[in-house]
Amino acid sequence: MSEKNWPPPGFPLVQGDHALTATWSIHLPEPFARRVEDGSLVLWRPGLTIWLAAWGNDNNETQVERLAWIKDKASAARFDARGSCADGVTRFSYRLRDENEAGPIESLSAYIIGDDGHLQVSVYFDDPADSVKAQQLVDSVAVRPKA
Repeated sequence: MSEKNWPPPGFPLVQGDHALTATWSIHLPEPFARRVEDGSLVLWRPGLTIWLAAWGNDNNETQVERLAWIKDKASAARFDARGSCADGVTRFSYRLRDENEAGPIESLSAYIIGDDGHLQVSVYFDDPADSVKAQQLVDSVAVRPKA
């Protein structure tokens, strides 16, 4: 979407600390349009699109078990992989560079794993320099305080 067509009519704009689910939130430093598509939450602005899918922990697996499964299924073409554990949450992310008929597609894939489930985040960006912004967005995902 080009900036001249921004904001898109008919889609709500969200910014700041935004609840994704009852468990997860993200901090959006600028306005993003919001929609649900194919069961995923999509947040976008010109040059950057975030796809989010929330998963439960139906098999009562530990964070370590789920992380091992995610790493096993992750693309062999991944690079710049990162991981951390803090505040009861395990994080794993990596970059991908794909090609299609329009040219290269840059993305950051991330998994934020809690005891009750995990959030799968895919951030697609037009400019490779936006990889820093993509990582900041992923790093801003947090567990919401229980009411």
